[in-house]
Amino acid sequence: MQDFTEKNAARQWVWDRLAAEGVARFPFPPHGRIPNFAGAEVAAARLLGIEPWKSASAIKVNPDSPQRVLRAEALRRGITVFVPTPRLRGGFKKLDPNRIPPDSMQEAAGLSRGDRWSEEVALADMPRLDAIVCGSVAVTRDGRRCGKGEGYSDLGFAILRELGHPPVPVATPCTICRSSTLCPATLPICRSV
Repeated sequence: MQDFTEKNAARQWVWDRLAAEGVARFPFPPHGRIPNFAGAEVAAARLLGIEPWKSASAIKVNPDSPQRVLRAEALRRGITVFVPTPRLRGGFKKLDPNRIPPDSMQEAAGLSRGDRWSEEVALADMPRLDAIVCGSVAVTRDGRRCGKGEGYSDLGFAILRELGHPPVPVATPCTICRSSTLCPATLPICRSV
């Protein structure tokens, strides 16, 4: 078991361990980003199998690469997906599964080609969400997380709350070596924010 007193130490430990254990997936290196990991597909399937994600009609999913498979599967299940634009400069991109051909869901879930299928939504025009999926570098079993250190996930939560959105459950898919308290592999960690 590994304990940390500073977020930067936890991030560095996770990035190093993902690389050393061969668990990191493209894009490489895992350092300096929300790292993609082996098992992201399993984590996505598990998360979309529990409430409120299972019956959601609208969710926010960060644009991180480990969540691409989750975005695609949510679209296939008929869930509208809102993806924050980089640095929240342009609000959100709305991916409406009713406007995307079934054979294009995977493409729409990607960042490089997703613009073709998305429409921009200003922060003030965001509809009520059923749940949120955020990316994390490190998480604990009790739901404490840290991202890559720029604060955009937390800023997104704060903006939505400031705009009057009610608290909703938040999950961050993770793998066993991404938790300083060794959460079970690919378990979605959930809490409300």
